[in-house]
Amino acid sequence: MTRGVLSIVLHAHLPYVRHPEYPEFLEEDWLYEAITETYLPLLEVFDRCVDEGIPFRVTMTLTPPLVGMLRDELLLSRYAKRLDSLCELTDKEVHRLRNDPQFGPLAGHYREHLYHLRRLFHDRYKRDLVGAFKRLQDHGVLEIITCGATHGFLPLMVHPEAMRAQIRVAAAHYRMHFGRDPRGIWLPECGYAPGVDRYLAEENIRFFFVDSHALANSAPRPRRGVYAPIYTPSGVAAFARDPESSMQVWSA
Repeated sequence: MTRGVLSIVLHAHLPYVRHPEYPEFLEEDWLYEAITETYLPLLEVFDRCVDEGIPFRVTMTLTPPLVGMLRDELLLSRYAKRLDSLCELTDKEVHRLRNDPQFGPLAGHYREHLYHLRRLFHDRYKRDLVGAFKRLQDHGVLEIITCGATHGFLPLMVHPEAMRAQIRVAAAHYRMHFGRDPRGIWLPECGYAPGVDRYLAEENIRFFFVDSHALANSAPRPRRGVYAPIYTPSGVAAFARDPESSMQVWSA
């Protein structure tokens, strides 16, 4: 029986939201929640695997808007205050529920968890999550790929110069933060437009990800459908998302 190859690709993106004119802004909560519920726990799992000698390889997008926010001192300071507020809230909840046998232990669990995340953020990662992901890439267990500069949907861009700028700026931004060329890119919303592969090749990008119908409806139609990459005329490889597993994750 022929063995297949499974590629785990995580796509980390958030819209760029930064409002220094307000002390608090609702949409900034998206970033704070993502750091607390996704990025810090993910980094901890990756680091534990490295420390324990567990072999793994993961590809992950860190989009330019997200990297920009994760490296913004104002947003990092606001996130630190958010963590302090959450820890203070759990202290109050533990006290309030101290005699509740059902919810008291739950409050204690979340207090321990949030205090642990605060220690990770300040002590282990020194408030630099991008640097922590970069170290994993330099260690050879994580491959970080990029995305469009502003996550703009390329097929709707009328001017080719706009598509080229999205890719060129994204590649330059990646080099600034990770010290190398990006090998891959997650096209914004997995949208491909004719000619995009030429602009990718100009930036030494070797592969990109698209939605499944981009390969399933291409001409000529690939012999293996969406379950193997194809090469574009510019020599850049196109990988399609698996529709079934993608739907299970997206709709979970």
